[in-house]
Amino acid sequence: MKPNKIVFAAHDFSLASKNAIELAADLAFKTGSRLFIYHVVSTSVLADSENLYTYNPETDIKKASALMRRGITYLKKSRPGMQIAFEVDYGFLIPTIADKIEQLAPWISVVGVKKRTGLDKVIFGDVCTTLIGKIKSPLFVVPFNTKSLKLDHIAYAWDGKSAEVHQLIALKEMLNSNNATITAINVSHYDEAVERNAGNFKQGLKKMFSAQTTDLKQIQGLDKEVEFEKAIKNMKPDLLVVYAHHYNVWQNLFHKRFSRYALKFTQSPVLIVC
Repeated sequence: MKPNKIVFAAHDFSLASKNAIELAADLAFKTGSRLFIYHVVSTSVLADSENLYTYNPETDIKKASALMRRGITYLKKSRPGMQIAFEVDYGFLIPTIADKIEQLAPWISVVGVKKRTGLDKVIFGDVCTTLIGKIKSPLFVVPFNTKSLKLDHIAYAWDGKSAEVHQLIALKEMLNSNNATITAINVSHYDEAVERNAGNFKQGLKKMFSAQTTDLKQIQGLDKEVEFEKAIKNMKPDLLVVYAHHYNVWQNLFHKRFSRYALKFTQSPVLIVC
């Protein structure tokens, strides 16, 4: 096993997070990776009318560490020989997680989200959506209702801007030699770049996933988001793969992230590659 062949899993002890940890453990066991479970005790400051008290995280760190050890014992029982490490850290949640992922350079990072409705749906997956574009690791977002790593039918949102397929290496690792159907979906309206890249993209996809069945489905439409959402809801894939561009702070003001939009409507697990 390569030293950096790590499956990173963020854990906040919620039911959704515990479910994602189970799938992260399955993924690590299946791929011969080391599972690294990470929990952040968030920075907070308490104040009253007269004094300012700085929160001391030591007690919460000890409690979280004890829970981690118990959980790891449970995970190892059904996955003999799997290497599992954990760390409980203290700091601001998103920057601390992003820094740890950059330090470890895992081949995939796993986070869990619960199904939300109403106003709560507007901020669906706050941690995972905030991480998009901030980390270079592929991000595997696991909905609460996903209980197993069934990967028979995968949909990939191909934007047509490039014929490259190297960004799908994490998907190749997940699938290994398992039988699966990978359908690349492109929604465009007489886009010259799409037509120019389609042939090479299909060849590259077939070459990378020689053990799987691959196809490209092209849909004509002016509203790409609406047409793509319709296609995914009809297809109901076991996994949706989307690409996330890396934008700086200034670019983020002008570029809308399709990957974040995809998280709002799909009930499937989402692999965000970069």
